[in-house]
Amino acid sequence: MKNTARFAVLLGIILLLLVSCKTTKNVESFTDEQYDYALHLVLDQAQSKTLTDLFKEFNEFSEPMVPEQFSEIERQRNEIPGMDLLIRQWSEDSILFLLQIYGRFTDYVETLKSQISFRNPKALLETGDDSISVLYSSLYLDDMARVISQYVQDMDFSSWQKTLVQYNAWISTRNMLFGENNELLDADMDSDQLITLFSYHLANLFFEHLSFSESLIRTTPDLSMDPIEAQVLGLV
Repeated sequence: MKNTARFAVLLGIILLLLVSCKTTKNVESFTDEQYDYALHLVLDQAQSKTLTDLFKEFNEFSEPMVPEQFSEIERQRNEIPGMDLLIRQWSEDSILFLLQIYGRFTDYVETLKSQISFRNPKALLETGDDSISVLYSSLYLDDMARVISQYVQDMDFSSWQKTLVQYNAWISTRNMLFGENNELLDADMDSDQLITLFSYHLANLFFEHLSFSESLIRTTPDLSMDPIEAQVLGLV
């Protein structure tokens, strides 16, 4: 009986040591330089993937180019007569224009990325899987929209305005025939307002893709990943 008790105690000690060793490995300490190095690598990789993915989406015309403020248009595109065609026309017109200035945008964000510094890289890493993108956006969203607005001064918004007219006509008809009280969308924006609207849409689109790319990199083991980056991210 005593031997059994001693064995149980010994087994407990061994298990405790194993757990302690594993815990120690999981909370391995790194220097600020290593954290900073890993985070900048993640940002480099996430931005590269984002620019590639956006370029691919534009070339495939798979981005509807409807800002969040006008999400009702996208939601009802298959219910409103002619709406799907109008959205596809607007998306094609705007994306063809954007592809012409995409190289300038790429050069700009590469320069922008080089300005980012991490005051407390360890804390930033522990904040969330897209914490770099959140910081990046908080610092540069407005500046990015401003720069994009300079690129799209000559953008043709006529197909977008036709889309709004068609949507409002449909809503007005439903309100009249069925006594509904649906709100009309603002179709009276001047060119400066439209440029600002879509500049912010494009900037937000970039950061949405960046957030997804960052989260994917930070949570997915990759054999080709830099060893220090992989260790800091806890992927090995």
